[in-house]
Amino acid sequence: MNKKLSMKEISKLSGVSIATVSRVINGTGRFSLDTKRKVEAVINEYNYVPNMAARSLRKASMPTIGVIVPDITNEFFSSMVLELQILLFELQYSTIICNTNELIELEKEHLNFLLAQNVSGIIVISGNPSNIINDANIPIAFIDRKPYGINMENRIIVESDNIKGGYLAGKELIELGCKKIAAIVDNRSYAAGMERYQGLMQAQIEMGIPIYDDLLIKITDVGFKAGYEGVENLLAQSKDFDAMFCGTDMLALGVISALHDNGINVPKKVKVVGFDDISIAKYSFKPITTIRQDRKKIAKTTVDLLIKSIKKEEIESMHKILDVELIPRRSTRGKKDKSK
Repeated sequence: MNKKLSMKEISKLSGVSIATVSRVINGTGRFSLDTKRKVEAVINEYNYVPNMAARSLRKASMPTIGVIVPDITNEFFSSMVLELQILLFELQYSTIICNTNELIELEKEHLNFLLAQNVSGIIVISGNPSNIINDANIPIAFIDRKPYGINMENRIIVESDNIKGGYLAGKELIELGCKKIAAIVDNRSYAAGMERYQGLMQAQIEMGIPIYDDLLIKITDVGFKAGYEGVENLLAQSKDFDAMFCGTDMLALGVISALHDNGINVPKKVKVVGFDDISIAKYSFKPITTIRQDRKKIAKTTVDLLIKSIKKEEIESMHKILDVELIPRRSTRGKKDKSK
């Protein structure tokens, strides 16, 4: 049988008081072995499942963390959310996941909702938080994007070393002989794209390679279509380039597809580097050289700092910049180099 019972009904069926049923279910107080067996027999027969939300309200034992994510369909973000959920669950925190679809107004609504739910803390992944955060009297951690225009005092920031990532990408391309490097990056003020481009320019300056402003494509969408259209636009303008640095792997996939459709060989004619190291970078028809962000370490660092802040423990630094790694694959080095 699979009838949903209340504790009152379990009390009647087992012949004991509601208080005794509660003690047996929660494992508290005194009750005889015979009483326990009666209650458990009814629970097992009817597949009773305790209302964990109600129990947490009574026992105040299930604190909640809100997680705001811009696009849950994006592999980088979804895998980050998964890592956060696993870590928080191990620490006995539940999570409320809020997807914003990159919409500022929806993000504001989610922030209001989470504050109304009295969450213990909030994690904002690649967001564009509004000034409402200034009024939030709870710990808040930002991943991937440093917000601008808000009070960041006592706020946690965990990000990859985007400048180093861009530098490593540039170094890879230049050492392989590239001299006219195009780039396509997210240029929104709160995004990491321009920091990545800054690193690329740093490598170009150090290694004596010219920077061409007309080969920089600034976008506000970091998906496949933007990468594809970016290449189409450069080719339509007869722009000459032998490399393309892409602010995300999805942009890189779009770039490679457009080059392929236009009969341009990757990497012989144009070499391409992405950023993030999502699974498609390894398994696409042309495995993509990319900059790997350590998602597990980002999640672990964020959770550690947030929980310390919730518990009002001392934190040495509220801003953590984590290392990145170049993963060379066929989009720059051809078939001889095995994909990692």
